[in-house]
Amino acid sequence: MAGAAACSESGPGGSAGGKAAKLGAGETFKLGVSLTFNNTDFWTSYISYEKQFAGKYHAKLIGPLVANNDSGKQISDIRTLIAQGAQALVVNPVDSAAIAPALDYAKSKGIPVVSVDVAPSAGDVYMIVRADNELYGREACDYIGGHAKSGTVAELQGDLSSLNGRDRSTAFEGCMKRKYPKLKVVKYPTKWDTPTATTAASTAMSTYKDLVGIYTQWSGPVSGIIQAERSAGKFTTVGSAKHVILVSNDGVPFEMKDVKDGTLDATISQPANLYAQFAVKYARDALSGKTYAKGQQAASGAGPLVTVAKNLEDPIKAPLVTKDNVDDPHLWGNQAGS
Repeated sequence: MAGAAACSESGPGGSAGGKAAKLGAGETFKLGVSLTFNNTDFWTSYISYEKQFAGKYHAKLIGPLVANNDSGKQISDIRTLIAQGAQALVVNPVDSAAIAPALDYAKSKGIPVVSVDVAPSAGDVYMIVRADNELYGREACDYIGGHAKSGTVAELQGDLSSLNGRDRSTAFEGCMKRKYPKLKVVKYPTKWDTPTATTAASTAMSTYKDLVGIYTQWSGPVSGIIQAERSAGKFTTVGSAKHVILVSNDGVPFEMKDVKDGTLDATISQPANLYAQFAVKYARDALSGKTYAKGQQAASGAGPLVTVAKNLEDPIKAPLVTKDNVDDPHLWGNQAGS
């Protein structure tokens, strides 16, 4: 089978051999794309970068088809992409477990799959292109814990059916409990829904008079949270007295501006450009018959390849961004916003 099944030499997900003939150098291939969302700054940036790197790696894109957080629709979308002639797939799973039937179907058709941003917890893929989401949670925890001694922290969780949402949540909560026991975490599930998260932040502001921090696990709610603080008369700039610490994840251009302006304390720069580049590259590698193994240097240069649920992962670097490094021109959010 192509891509999905591991060969003995390469470890999990490392082989693209099987039914399909190997792709020749410079030969164009059809790459199907299935995404969970396309309605955030991060994903619109990702799509733009994907088009750019499709040209570099001689990929003709089919899609993206967007599931709008519906795992059933995503399974149907993947079948559609294969029916439309996709030779390889880039998939951003809605649900880490529910994606398994679609991965099994792609495997049965000899179609290699690269999972981007979210790792599957079941099913086989050629490669996962994703940063360490547990690190996101720990870095958010340490930033807030390093700037607040006691009080309540609101955690606006992503979708817990996603490995990303689970990793960020468990790491954040575990770090807080272990290192900052005087900070009380109150959890608000959001399923990556921005209005839900903004409402939860407003609820936390009115409910907890000792609210000292908010951790939102993606960038979408940031502007709404800041506006809610202003409406409630609780907004102060970073470093001011009674400032409610706000940490987010993504590193989109408006977050770069907010950090520079002192309205956002910190964000994790989840590099949409590198996600797009290496998702397309690994799709081509799969069709070219290239094999990878755990411990081998990742194509991104981030370090050795690791395994997540028996699949190989390129652990893309995602740095914490604060006022100290926000002007770094290498941050993708500054490049995209220029």
